[in-house]
Amino acid sequence: MRVTAEGKFRTCLFAVKEFDLREILRSGGSDDDLAEAIRGAVGTKWAGHRIGQVDFVRPSRSMSQIGG
Repeated sequence: MRVTAEGKFRTCLFAVKEFDLREILRSGGSDDDLAEAIRGAVGTKWAGHRIGQVDFVRPSRSMSQIGG
């Protein structure tokens, strides 16, 4: 899991979806709001990353672009 410099939470380095944590912080969200968002995001995490599988989709930003 990673939080990007832009405040996006990524559940896997190869995930194609990112969750916006910065918006929660900037809109005055509490620590509980932030924790709930992270729990919800982690709940969407799949097992494995599927590299080498026919249906693998490369994320739009690579590890080096998000700080991995």
